Amino acid sequence: MKHQTSELSLTRRKAPILVPLIILTSFLTIIPIYFTYSHNNLFLPSHIIYQQTPRNKIRPTTPLDPPPKPNKKITKPEYGEIKSPSPARTASSKVLGGKKCDLFNGEWVPNPEGPYYTNETCGAIQEHQNCMRFGRPDVGFLKWRWKPDDCELPIFDPYKFLEMVRGKSLAFVGDSVARNHMQSLICLLSRVAHPEDISNPKDENRVYIYREHNFNISIISSPYLIRTQKTDPNDFTRPYNLYLDEPDQTWTTKIQTFDYIIISAGQWFFRPTYFYLNQTLTGCLYCPESNVTHLPSSFSYRLAFQTAFQAINAAVNFNGVAFLRTFAPSHFEGGEWDKGGDCVRTGPFKMNETVLEEYSKELYLIQLKELRIARRAGRRNGGKFRLFDATKAMMLRPDGHPSKYGHWPVANQTIPNDCVHWCLPGPIDSWNDFLQELLIREVGSKTLMVIFGMTKIMLQIFYHNMFMCPISNLKIIIIAIVLLSIALILFTVIRLNYPLLKYSSLSYKNSRDEIVPSYHAEDIKITDKQEKCDIFTGEWVPNPDAPYYTNTTCWAIHEHQNCMKYGRPDTEFLKWKWKPDGCELPVLNPYQFLDMVRDKSLAFVGDSVGRNQLQSMICLLSRVEYPIDVSSTPDEHFKSWKYVNYNFTLSYFWTPFLVRSRERDTDGPTHTGLFNLYLDEPDDSWTTQIDDFDYLILNAGHWFSRTAVYYENHRIVGCRYCQLPNLTDLPMTYAYRRVFRTAFKAINERPNFKGITFLRTFAPSHFEGGLWNAGGNCLRRRPFRSNETILEGLNLDMYMIQLEEFRVAEREGKGKKVFRVLDTTEAMLLRPDGHPSRYGHWAHENVTLYNDCVHWCLPGPIDTWADFLMHMIKMEARKSYKERLVLRQKKMQ
Repeated sequence: MKHQTSELSLTRRKAPILVPLIILTSFLTIIPIYFTYSHNNLFLPSHIIYQQTPRNKIRPTTPLDPPPKPNKKITKPEYGEIKSPSPARTASSKVLGGKKCDLFNGEWVPNPEGPYYTNETCGAIQEHQNCMRFGRPDVGFLKWRWKPDDCELPIFDPYKFLEMVRGKSLAFVGDSVARNHMQSLICLLSRVAHPEDISNPKDENRVYIYREHNFNISIISSPYLIRTQKTDPNDFTRPYNLYLDEPDQTWTTKIQTFDYIIISAGQWFFRPTYFYLNQTLTGCLYCPESNVTHLPSSFSYRLAFQTAFQAINAAVNFNGVAFLRTFAPSHFEGGEWDKGGDCVRTGPFKMNETVLEEYSKELYLIQLKELRIARRAGRRNGGKFRLFDATKAMMLRPDGHPSKYGHWPVANQTIPNDCVHWCLPGPIDSWNDFLQELLIREVGSKTLMVIFGMTKIMLQIFYHNMFMCPISNLKIIIIAIVLLSIALILFTVIRLNYPLLKYSSLSYKNSRDEIVPSYHAEDIKITDKQEKCDIFTGEWVPNPDAPYYTNTTCWAIHEHQNCMKYGRPDTEFLKWKWKPDGCELPVLNPYQFLDMVRDKSLAFVGDSVGRNQLQSMICLLSRVEYPIDVSSTPDEHFKSWKYVNYNFTLSYFWTPFLVRSRERDTDGPTHTGLFNLYLDEPDDSWTTQIDDFDYLILNAGHWFSRTAVYYENHRIVGCRYCQLPNLTDLPMTYAYRRVFRTAFKAINERPNFKGITFLRTFAPSHFEGGLWNAGGNCLRRRPFRSNETILEGLNLDMYMIQLEEFRVAEREGKGKKVFRVLDTTEAMLLRPDGHPSRYGHWAHENVTLYNDCVHWCLPGPIDTWADFLMHMIKMEARKSYKERLVLRQKKMQ
């Protein structure tokens, strides 16, 4: 009797564990089968059956359809039929989920079934987008759909979309192109339901609700995304004040009420504007004031997106998803928008027929970069950012704009053609194909989280039965069922969703010359082969990808280096890169470089060729960010610029002799008079200010050919070409050696200077047919090969002096200071084709100007100096890492 009681008691203890465990295990075992079967119709209500519909009919009415309007007959319009997508393209993400697919790389392919609404069936179309009403004669632009390279993108399905967003809210935040997108969505949904306008009559922003689905759409006008102020409240064409670090509260105070936000901005940033940071006027675009720093539109564009994304990340109660809809290019041809430009093409481009214009590509890359930064910051507080890349698809659609068909012709009045907005119906409808797929992926990722949560429960059950209960045969069976369920769940998750997880990366290539921000500073590496390679010995090889900026995209180019502006007829000199003998030298990647120098400072110390290098650096980095002038004084001899997003400072000290000097006989801007050079006294204008710099680039050269009196220990020791009585005529190499010795000594004697000093070696000039002031010129069109010229004479002497004095300084500063040689001499010796020559001014200018065979065109060969510098900074980082590793190993021992 006691034995039976004991056995009954044991059974009752097991039952509470066993019964729910078997039920839960069975349920979770069925989940993979269910998701495998229903993935194609994950969001499809059971009462909607997709069938092929006749091309001239609307699909049959379903419970989702609004009541039919009396006496309203849908007829075939003259330019297209209203159709529902065929089953082949209404399928959900099966073809997308089966492989890794980038939705945004592809081509436009014919689609005879388009369009899916007309200007008669949709009341949301504004007049200026109603191209067919105003007489557009061609209809071919309506008959295309977007085809990604590796998959099919389903055509927008209004039934599926409304079921997917039931109980949700969606906001479009941006300018009139964002409103254009919203109107396209309303038109596509009009086959199923019509929204009700519930907007505040006093508010220019609109809110529409689909009551049967409890889904609302908002459009919030914020063309700059940040706080703005009209300089003339009654004239919107007048300049705006942009407060670049203050978000626009018309939308940022509402974002917690939305499930999805689509952020966009573009064309307004080309209008005249004043830029404010910290309530202080910082610069302007197209303003008349000469005392305000003139900055490009990319400056405000970057900071506006940065501020907007920061506002989203700071919104505590926002649990939704923010999509960045990228820049949609305009397609003006034959002139600018207000100077007769028009868009009259009637078909799409193929991908190999066009590229993004420089300004469009610049804005596009800014968006990608800021999105990457925002996503990284958002991961720490749960923020969600997604890429909605409309740029590449719309770049190929010059045929989709209203052009002159956005209004009736007006007598005696010129109205600019509209090549910015998009006809409705038209190519912009594909944006909602993108949106539908992106939302499917979002819902899929949430399903993923649920499944992983269930898997966690299963693991807890497994742990309880494995370690907390006695071993038995039944227990082993239960454990096996649990493990099998987990395996099936994980297999299903990986099979269905892994491609979607992979998809979310930004690391794709858009064109051969485009830098893609898909890395972090910790990814910057250098190979052992590159470390051992002498990067300064090699040849110039063709580089069809260059140049990486133009004289229209970079404001830092001085007039006398702006060779293309002044009519230089050849462009071949732009198409070369430096190839070291034993390795490859990567072209400077501005994103990598700015990541490497984050929170650091770099100063160029020397003459105008040093300034030439600085300007090249600013131009190369302009693809990422333009710096702000933060110079402490108006003195042009010292300038400083800051890259705000990287806390990186670039400075320039104009000191052509490196030591204290005074011009005795001033003869105007050419500075060809007599100089006093104090060869043993460093120039305090730079030596007393270098303590806070992380990198110095020291250079000097061509100024030493000028007439000068040399002083040492406060007395005259000789001169060069001075023609003064009783003075010894000394060669320029005498002064050159002593100047570098004094400069290096001054650096070694600065106890607080902990940075790295780069000696940028002498860059030879290339005068032929005469001296610089006696008709000499440089007219060659291609580089020398290394066996076609040699370094000799005075050029060789100056180069050797630099290296000798460098070795002395390195020896004296060993253990205290770091010196490196940035050896540009051999590479630049081979570039007689890279100077401005006579293309540094207009030929008709009535001034005496010499041919310039000393400085370098921008863009031009000097851009390679940045490639050298980036490699050397990488090398320093690698050395520092190895030293830390050795120290760590010693401590462990």
